[in-house]
Amino acid sequence: MAAQTQVRGCTRHPGMGFVCVCKSCEDQLLCIDCVTDSHNGHTLRKLTDYVADQKREIQQYVDKLSKTDIPKIERDIRESETNGGGGYQKTISDIKRQGKQLKDNIDNAIDLLVKMCTELEKLNTSIAEKNKTSLSKHLTNELKSKLDRCQEVLTSGTTVDVTTLAREIRNTSTVPHTLERLQTVEFKPGAISTELLKGMIGKILVDGADQSYKPLSKPVALPEFTMSFPYNTCRVCLTGDEAWLSYWDSDKVYRVGLKGNVKETVECKVKVSSISVSPTTGRVWFCVREDRSIREITTAGDVVTRFNVNNKPLCLCITSDDMVVVGMEGEIQLYTTDGRAVSAGPGGPCRQVAVYPHHVTSCTYTGDIAAVDSDRVTYNDYMAGKEPDKQPHVIVMDKHLNLKFLCKDIGTTKSHGEADESLKFNPYDVCFDRAGDILIAEFVTKSVLLIDRNTGRGMRTVYASDVEVPWCVSLNENGTFLIGHMGGRMKVLQYK
Repeated sequence: MAAQTQVRGCTRHPGMGFVCVCKSCEDQLLCIDCVTDSHNGHTLRKLTDYVADQKREIQQYVDKLSKTDIPKIERDIRESETNGGGGYQKTISDIKRQGKQLKDNIDNAIDLLVKMCTELEKLNTSIAEKNKTSLSKHLTNELKSKLDRCQEVLTSGTTVDVTTLAREIRNTSTVPHTLERLQTVEFKPGAISTELLKGMIGKILVDGADQSYKPLSKPVALPEFTMSFPYNTCRVCLTGDEAWLSYWDSDKVYRVGLKGNVKETVECKVKVSSISVSPTTGRVWFCVREDRSIREITTAGDVVTRFNVNNKPLCLCITSDDMVVVGMEGEIQLYTTDGRAVSAGPGGPCRQVAVYPHHVTSCTYTGDIAAVDSDRVTYNDYMAGKEPDKQPHVIVMDKHLNLKFLCKDIGTTKSHGEADESLKFNPYDVCFDRAGDILIAEFVTKSVLLIDRNTGRGMRTVYASDVEVPWCVSLNENGTFLIGHMGGRMKVLQYK
């Protein structure tokens, strides 16, 4: 060690230079006296080797700064100056270019239709001229000469002339055989679809998420009524002027009018867990926990068992593709109407993990599926915070049950690491509107909330109850929106 190059600077031993680095003491610089004084037996390293390594590390940092980091920042600065912070001008130009292309395509389509009409008009004009010539020739050469002859025979013709002429004109047509048919033309306008036009124009994506403007619906209140029997599931019929109601602990389902009159009561003879109305047939399906059966009510009012599932069914819905989505303890699974599990390919059946899904519904327009999962926590326990690890939520999936997102905390804020109790989220039922966005009946706020179908972002409160909690919702494609409350009151809205 004494042979190493000494560097002046030891504060403990004035006049002594550093010769070593102690690895046991976080690379502390040592003189020869320090080594024997307080670092005897420690792991030491030559100062010259240590300094050489430090210089290499500094040089690597210099290279990284000069060759990578600083050039990147300089490029980012130039891009910021060019793009104005986000490239909005380019986006605007792209939108205008797409719009011009659509307008040009529309103009071309209009020009093609006009050209077709113009060519047909020329063809009809030509036919009309030919027919005029034929009619004029027929009038002069045929009809007028026959008229003169008829008048002559009537005036001075013999009996033979009269009978001969009568026989001759009896089967003679006054219309020339050479006339061509004129073509008739009319314009049948196509249906103008704003949604289709929006789809062709495109969408604005902010950080990959669809942020296109969506006009928000404002429901119009219609008359309300109160039922004399309990219900916790409501499903609007195809016509929209009737609904089916059921209660999880009852053996009956009811078909009611929108004034509260009971039109039909079906005795199921088993406890009905949940019901769904088929969007294609209008018939009611329901599930039974006790025997794990999936059943259908026929048009004649008979109850038929279609198939059984392996786990206890809690809820179901029938999709527009005539598939049966069954929410069971621990999972959600997709079946055909005859009970065959729908395959997701080599990975097995279409299935989504769930804890306790008690309401499920599908969207007629997008095919998406949404389910409310209580996470096996009661409302009172959840609000009291007795099971903080559990959270009721809404599961949103595509039509193959692939997860899109979980909605757990619309609008909730955090306070000292815990959710604000006044903003707890406890959904009970769910349905889709005609834009494919999701309507949620929510216990804590006593309201119906609208969330975005792509992100789960809260959009607005559609309905707020004054007293009773809304706990079932159903919306028909014609806009009939039913909101059932815990006290039996049914609110009817026109959702536009």
